[in-house]
Amino acid sequence: MKKQILILSLLFLSLASCANSKTSSSSSNSYNSDSFSTSEDFSLDLGDDSNLPFSDKFYGNWNRPGLYEANGQEHIMSKTQEETGMEINVVDYGAKADDENFDNYQAFKQAISQASEGDVIYVPNGTYYFKNYGNASSDYRTHIALMKSNITLKGESKEKTILVSCFKEDINRDESTSVIAVVNARSVAVKNLTITSNTSDDVLPDPNNSNLQTTTYTAPKYGITAASGGTIADEDKQAKNILIENCLVEKFQRMGVRIAEAQEVIVRNSTFQKATCLGGGGMGYGVNIQGYGNGFDVTDTYIDTKFNIVENCNFVGPYLRHGALVQYYAHNNLIRNNHFQDLLLDSIDMHGEDEYSNEICFNEVNNSRSGAGIGLGNTGATHDASGRNNYIHDNHIKGGARGIDITLGTPNTIVYNNTIEDLNATGIKCSNANGTTIYQNNLKNIKNDALTITYSYNFSDPSLGIPNHYLIQENKFDSCARGIYFDSKGDDFVIKDNEFNNMEKENQIVDESSSFVLPERSDLMDPIDGEYVLPQENMFITMESQSEPATYQKNLKLKTSNLEPLFNRIIYALFDKEAMPKTFNKVYLSITAKAQVGSPTINIFTNTTYVDWKTDEICWNNSKLHHDTLALIKNTEEDPVKEFTTFTFPIVEYEFHTYYLDVTEAYKALPDSLFTMIFTNEAIDESYMEIYSNQQTANNCAQAMRLIFN
Repeated sequence: MKKQILILSLLFLSLASCANSKTSSSSSNSYNSDSFSTSEDFSLDLGDDSNLPFSDKFYGNWNRPGLYEANGQEHIMSKTQEETGMEINVVDYGAKADDENFDNYQAFKQAISQASEGDVIYVPNGTYYFKNYGNASSDYRTHIALMKSNITLKGESKEKTILVSCFKEDINRDESTSVIAVVNARSVAVKNLTITSNTSDDVLPDPNNSNLQTTTYTAPKYGITAASGGTIADEDKQAKNILIENCLVEKFQRMGVRIAEAQEVIVRNSTFQKATCLGGGGMGYGVNIQGYGNGFDVTDTYIDTKFNIVENCNFVGPYLRHGALVQYYAHNNLIRNNHFQDLLLDSIDMHGEDEYSNEICFNEVNNSRSGAGIGLGNTGATHDASGRNNYIHDNHIKGGARGIDITLGTPNTIVYNNTIEDLNATGIKCSNANGTTIYQNNLKNIKNDALTITYSYNFSDPSLGIPNHYLIQENKFDSCARGIYFDSKGDDFVIKDNEFNNMEKENQIVDESSSFVLPERSDLMDPIDGEYVLPQENMFITMESQSEPATYQKNLKLKTSNLEPLFNRIIYALFDKEAMPKTFNKVYLSITAKAQVGSPTINIFTNTTYVDWKTDEICWNNSKLHHDTLALIKNTEEDPVKEFTTFTFPIVEYEFHTYYLDVTEAYKALPDSLFTMIFTNEAIDESYMEIYSNQQTANNCAQAMRLIFN
């Protein structure tokens, strides 16, 4: 990702009011030691960490992870809201429980309007239905708006005080809806409630399909929102010191709790389950902590996202995509003492959008089914690297696919004293993760590599992809297929004092660096300028949802597999040659793509008869040009296809790269009409590939699939 050093006009007041405003280091494929230098006047009490081999990483501005200030001193959290005032019973203002035809919106609104500092809006046991809504700033539509400070919303008991959201479906589809919204307020508590919606268990999504965007809109976008909303120009309007305690949150589309541009939000002793969508685009998260937005570093402004805590919570699958997630330069947050069970992808996710100096500790993560227990760096949409100095320690990860992933340029991660066991794939996986410390971890019963560190191609200089600045020390490996594997290494790559039990000698440390051959620089990645045309339609079809479209996808997915027939996928793109430039020298197909296994080839075909399909309608069962059960092209007399071009990935890794394929002659041979472009993998080599679609929002779609006329 190219980091944007952008500051919107609405932030100027904020920046002007904050001395010493700073921007965190941009992620890079190379390790920049200058970014982590020690200041001579820096004061830091490292406490028990002072003698550990990674303590030097904690010096410097905002470099000590967790609840610590920029100078390394402990942050003192504000005192949570106290119940010192009156108890305001919602029933006294007309609330009515256990009547699904009664709308409790006005009663709760009236009760909240009467609250003063220290007061408690009290909700007796019962099931309360909500239909109407108001605005919490310009950003959120909510049944219960908490926009005044120093108050508490409290149920009699979590199990029996139930708030049911009944937004109209078109509102849930089109607006940012939330059952409860604490916006631009401070010192607010929300306690002892079940937050749910009028969504039947029968319409919950396929728990194993991360590609399907369901069309169930009976659920709101968010359960509870704690955020700074609208354009704020006053520090007192930032959401701060908010407690969400002893709640059960379920049957939401996107996030159980959304924390945005907020500080000192504590989510404690709560349960998250049953999201109504697990597809891409921010669906199915338990608790989300985020800053201002992609590419915007607002560190040291009053909309900085920091000092938030998620603790002692239960994240219950299988209907959650991620459990606790941090993104958009959010930093110095703490995720501790939580339990994660049977989640679909990364249970704890540093989401690959520059989040840094966060602390993740003492969590129990069981059976992350298709991802990692803890992931840093993310391949989707606008993501790439997490930021520096995320501190992963004292966690227990058991069962599932992988333990910890560190990828895509994420620097200086500390992995300390974790137990990782009984995994189906890899214990700790590092790719383009220079500066990683892996110290005193216990890894056992790992079916593949306990620790794998691999080369990652760097476009500008392939030598920068060699793993370097690693410390792998005093870890214990027991009964793993292989212990430590690396395919290449730099000069500062330290492996020492590790212990291996119940493993053959040759499988303890597998060093293939002596046979490593540095790849040549690929000219397929040299940028091409010119007039460009995006596809009118683009989508992939998948056997996972044969009769339904995988709607709203920023990444188009391709896989041809005999071994996993339900994961076969084909990409379609529709172009109109009549609308394209008539005069040009060369035509290039530009794709931003990745492939994670092997050296696969994309076979690209064109067709001029099947051109009436739509992005939001196409699926496996209603589309043409493909084999009945495999993602292979089907050439018939009625619907003939022609080979357009082929492309073999020069780089196989997690990271997306943009390629420019010369298709001039094949394009000239096409008639002046609509044509469909079909992407397959005719070799059926069990590879998985993704391509950016025209739904991409990053860099104004500069990396989306396109034809460029030069």
